[in-house]
Amino acid sequence: MFFNRLFTVPIHHHRRFVNTSSLSYVKRFSSIPSPHMSKYESDPSSIHSRVMTLIKLSNLDAAAEQARLAVLSKRDPYLTAKTGVVIIDAMRKDRRYSDAYDLFHYYAAECKSDLITDLCSGPVIIALCDEGKLDEALELYKHFLLRHRPSYRAQLALAQGLVDAGRIDEAVDKFYCVDRSVYGILIRGFLDVGNLERADKLFQELKLSEDSNAVVQVSAMYMEHWFKQEMDEKAVECYLSAKEEFSEIYASAANAVLKVLLRYGKKTEAWLLFGKMLEESTEHWNRGKFDSESCNIMVNECFKLGKISEAVEIFHKSVGTASHPQLCYRNLITKFCEKDLLSEAEQFFAEMCSKKFFLPDVPTYRTMMNAYVKKGRVSDALKTVNQTLDASLTYIAKTVIVVTQEVLEMDLSESSCCTQLPSPSAQLGGLKQVDFDGPDVRFMYVND
Repeated sequence: MFFNRLFTVPIHHHRRFVNTSSLSYVKRFSSIPSPHMSKYESDPSSIHSRVMTLIKLSNLDAAAEQARLAVLSKRDPYLTAKTGVVIIDAMRKDRRYSDAYDLFHYYAAECKSDLITDLCSGPVIIALCDEGKLDEALELYKHFLLRHRPSYRAQLALAQGLVDAGRIDEAVDKFYCVDRSVYGILIRGFLDVGNLERADKLFQELKLSEDSNAVVQVSAMYMEHWFKQEMDEKAVECYLSAKEEFSEIYASAANAVLKVLLRYGKKTEAWLLFGKMLEESTEHWNRGKFDSESCNIMVNECFKLGKISEAVEIFHKSVGTASHPQLCYRNLITKFCEKDLLSEAEQFFAEMCSKKFFLPDVPTYRTMMNAYVKKGRVSDALKTVNQTLDASLTYIAKTVIVVTQEVLEMDLSESSCCTQLPSPSAQLGGLKQVDFDGPDVRFMYVND
């Protein structure tokens, strides 16, 4: 099995037995920081910021190379662990499972702190569940449970995997009290197998928690269950019961109900709920009532019905109050491109580019490039490629400047003669080279 080499020795000795001979990148780094690495390059905070930036730019190879540098620093193992978690999880989300496992083994082999491998085990467990390797995921979970309970997200993934595999009783035994989210996983599992008695028992327990969000999300599961059974009256009854909690819920729970209503043809109820969510979102203390997904759900419904002008109207009403508005723009632009409405997509893409507080992300640029190529507009596609590079480099430069200034300020605070040194802003100089395309990303600053 994949993780056998981790389980053949006591937990505190697992690093010595991880075989890294097949990992070519391990040979590039020794356990002692290279004298050619600046303090900025080896600082855990700087590395973490670079990794986060490269992940946002969808350059996972470069992000992984930067993340491997984190093990060279003995400072702040918790931040190094956070860096490992985000890059491994990004690889998992991109379905690059082999790369995710390689990174985990590299950390296990090279890191001096058990905290790092403890925390990095979480996304690896989730990755194994994604691949259907449930028994290996459970084995890894039990291995790390001896010392540090893996993240609740990993435990939810295991619970979901057990339910999907028809091992719901085992899921109850192992993960019953992990988090309120587990109730939803278990209740849905019992509903799917027709065991209403056990589902209802868990639902009644959940209601005692007075967690309105969890209760409404489970109510949406009951609604869908009854709609599937063509028992619309019971589904509507669940909806009316859930409405009593709507004043206390956040967007994630309301979105779950919204999707079920639209999926089963309850358009009137869906639009009324959406209107209420949008109205409440304009109040300062109710910002959590509405998010980008809320907007996208209804915009997509309008496109599905061919009501393009209504979709644009909903977008304009919603985007100002939605969290992460760039996701609203991305969704609308994508929908226009899917409908071959390229001029409309260009209009909103230009509007998105003009915003001060956010820029198009890589998937949005890619959508526009693909649309241009589909139409045979090669010059416009190349222009968009250049825009992508310019925006990416600008984003990196801003991030590097901020992080570099933080490192310099830290150096100054540690120095006993800081009053004799120039200010951090004076030391920053100009950006001479930023190469984000290759795996060996370097950020180089020199004094003017």
